Amino acid sequence: MTQMPEKLTARDNSAVKLYRKLARSKKERYREGLFVLEGHRLVTDALRSGASFTHLFWTEEGYTRWNQETIQADLRETRCALLSNELGTDLSQTEHSQGVYAICRMPRQPELSQLIRPGGIYAVLHQLQDPGNAGMILRTADAMGLDGVIYSASCDIYSPKVVRATMGSLFRVPVCCTAALEPVLEACREAGVESCAAVVSGAAELVGQCQFAAGTAAVIGNEGNGLPAEAIAACDRRITIPMHGTIESLNAAMAAGIILWEIKRGR
Repeated sequence: MTQMPEKLTARDNSAVKLYRKLARSKKERYREGLFVLEGHRLVTDALRSGASFTHLFWTEEGYTRWNQETIQADLRETRCALLSNELGTDLSQTEHSQGVYAICRMPRQPELSQLIRPGGIYAVLHQLQDPGNAGMILRTADAMGLDGVIYSASCDIYSPKVVRATMGSLFRVPVCCTAALEPVLEACREAGVESCAAVVSGAAELVGQCQFAAGTAAVIGNEGNGLPAEAIAACDRRITIPMHGTIESLNAAMAAGIILWEIKRGR
């Protein structure tokens, strides 16, 4: 970028209105094939990972502080603009805004048959609804080098809260979203990947004592109710985390982290 970007000040500007709609509405995100990013680190992580932007905005303060890193990317197909600080505050969904915002194209998701391959390790999240958990598990998968994360009948991974919780891992980990669990388990069976249902009660193997197959998918359920009985029955194995005292269960993201660590360790 060789010159200062245009400045936007009107709340009814079409680009500003589009950002608002995408931030608020899942329907609009999928209709447009776009989602929003906020924050210097998230935006720069996306750029470094090859994400495609339609718009990139800075507040006046954000441009002064952060533009040197973001303008090094190829932004020829991106509309860049300055926002008044007031308009940036209006768009922000964080407590301490850094004054950097982007509208990003949704990446093409792989088919299940392409994603789930022999010998791979996967996290399968079924009916997960908490954005923080959904994002944190993806970040954990990134840290552990998993081969993919599948969201089955779960919350929208492109919602601003989930995107923020991934802290950039959304752009580095292969992800697939499905409406039902059965196609995921079928793809696992076809690839020789063993599906392990995480349960909190009933007969199950203790994760610290399990010998896991070369290809393993950990299936994690809803935060409050866990996996439905039919989903558990459809998996190859049942595994559980032993609890001390009167504790009955863990947060879904915490449980997923422990289970995935044990699977990686047991390979």
